[in-house]
Amino acid sequence: MSVVSIVGAQWGDEGKGRIVDYLAQKSDLVIRYQGGDNAGHTVVNDFGKFALHIIPSGIFNDECTSIVGAGTVVNFDTMAKELEAIPEHLQKNLFIDYRAHLILPFHCLLDGAEEAKKSGHWKVGTTKRGIGPCYSDKAARCGIRAVELLNPEILKDRLEMLLPKKNRDLEYYGLKTFTVEELMELCEKWRERFGKQIVDTLPIIRNAVEEGKNILLEGQLGVMRDLDWGIYPYSTSSNPTSGGACNTSGISAKKLDEVIGVVKAYSTSVGGGPFVTELFDEDGKKFQNIGNEFGATTGRPRRCGWFDAVALDYSSYLNGFTQLAITKLDVLDSFLKIKICTAYEIDGETYSQLPETSMQEKAKPVYEEMDGWMCDTTGVRKWEDLPENAQKYVRRLEELGGAKVKYVSVGPERDQIIVMK
Repeated sequence: MSVVSIVGAQWGDEGKGRIVDYLAQKSDLVIRYQGGDNAGHTVVNDFGKFALHIIPSGIFNDECTSIVGAGTVVNFDTMAKELEAIPEHLQKNLFIDYRAHLILPFHCLLDGAEEAKKSGHWKVGTTKRGIGPCYSDKAARCGIRAVELLNPEILKDRLEMLLPKKNRDLEYYGLKTFTVEELMELCEKWRERFGKQIVDTLPIIRNAVEEGKNILLEGQLGVMRDLDWGIYPYSTSSNPTSGGACNTSGISAKKLDEVIGVVKAYSTSVGGGPFVTELFDEDGKKFQNIGNEFGATTGRPRRCGWFDAVALDYSSYLNGFTQLAITKLDVLDSFLKIKICTAYEIDGETYSQLPETSMQEKAKPVYEEMDGWMCDTTGVRKWEDLPENAQKYVRRLEELGGAKVKYVSVGPERDQIIVMK
């Protein structure tokens, strides 16, 4: 048995989906434990190329149960559209927990309107998918859960209580308002499509734990976007940490065997907030073009920079990483020199540990430089076949991250992963 948490160690977009897809081939259960459809996990396998937004990346193993967990927020229109691209026989083991909260149309409208009102400095960079407003309702204890779809009487009662305030907010922004009847009609459509898959997943999860099954916990976004420990307020509205994984998956922290931190071989970020190693030169454009750094959810260009080991050290401590997975090492193949940020300089002082958000906004990176390897690594499948300078780079990240590197990916395909002994 193993219970493994997959955590994004940077700002999101680290390549978690391809790592989960790889590990899910030997897993019995994959739980997407938080977030909504505001982030994309790109998966390339024998079935094709997919950008998954709410569906767990383990869906491509037809012997694996995939759960959209209690800590998630779900737009069933998005889920239905996403499933259109996935072979039907793979969908039979997909379940949504009773306790997941529903993203309703007004959440998306309010998300965009609230972001538009913010000044440039305070713009979070929301995807306008309704994630924040939905989590706000959850925290205010007025949200609507997936289980309510199964009981129209209770659903109608909850909508009648919630909708007057939402319509006042929509009117304030000059947006379309809703009636209970049209939302009930939408929910009826969702119930017809997904009703049989909305279940209490805890017995499934508990049985898997007690029977010694292999379980993967899949997070969304990265630690630097965590609501408590990330670059607040430029954060998501949930906790993508290993601690968050235990809280919202329904699995005790005592049962967690491994925490794998996923990092890109360089740094990227989508959305607002400080990003200390961001590049505005030709190297930044090179990362963007070679790495195809455009958001899977929004299509927005990702901000690119050199590897930030200060952020990795912080993430490793908070999550207790037992292993690291480095993705997109091949993107560095044509860089003659490679830099790693090992400290920040703020107002003339050097910081080796990550400071809070406002200080990061003033920080300048302190770099060390390594030689590149200037050759193609996409065909490499064994550690010993990696160029010597590539091995040195991986070992340096391992040292700075305080955890052993277990996986190194050199391309998007499932088999383009080097597994370390």
